Amino acid sequence: MNLGHTARLLKNFGLSRLYLVRPKVDMSVAMIYASHAADVLESAELVTLPQLRKRNDLLIATTAIGASKRSNVIRRSVRLEQVSEYVQSAESASLVLGRDTTGLTNDEIRTCDVTVVVETGSKYRTLNVSHAAAIILYVISRGGRTEFRGPARKARELFAESLSDLATASRMPSHKVRNMPEIGKRIAVESRLTDRQLFLMSGIFRKAAGTIEGLQGGTSKT
Repeated sequence: MNLGHTARLLKNFGLSRLYLVRPKVDMSVAMIYASHAADVLESAELVTLPQLRKRNDLLIATTAIGASKRSNVIRRSVRLEQVSEYVQSAESASLVLGRDTTGLTNDEIRTCDVTVVVETGSKYRTLNVSHAAAIILYVISRGGRTEFRGPARKARELFAESLSDLATASRMPSHKVRNMPEIGKRIAVESRLTDRQLFLMSGIFRKAAGTIEGLQGGTSKT
């Protein structure tokens, strides 16, 4: 039922590409709830999450459980209105919806670039999958076009990697170093920096890390 309703939503908002990751569903039943969006289900593609990662410049994770601690970087969410801007500025983007029962795991969210929570304003925050999709797609569809072009995934990943290298060279506590790739990835998405600016900063971070390691008697990476 959820899958059928979601396919119908894609049709409503002018989208046609639906990816399914390890689905457990009776497609014949889903077709009934898809109404006039049967073609969306028929063309749905089975993929793995890593394959989806490779195909998209931007992946947006959805969750009802936001970060309760500052250290939980991957579940720190951005405002829904911000997501609209990120989608408009990306070369390609996909919305990643989890299971209707347990949602997305931490590892699955870690694969994505940003996380969004649909705030319900009550203690019961868990929405039905298709209902959450409807709200998010509506907000994205109402977002105005932007001239800003967000940084490419390659630039974001290099920035995150070099930031992590600098943290390691600086001998930051190990629990903070572990979070650096995720922090860097999210900074790169949310900062509105260009590819050129991210590459420049990445080079500076790598040079600094190499210098620190040299002073510490380690092997320089530069």
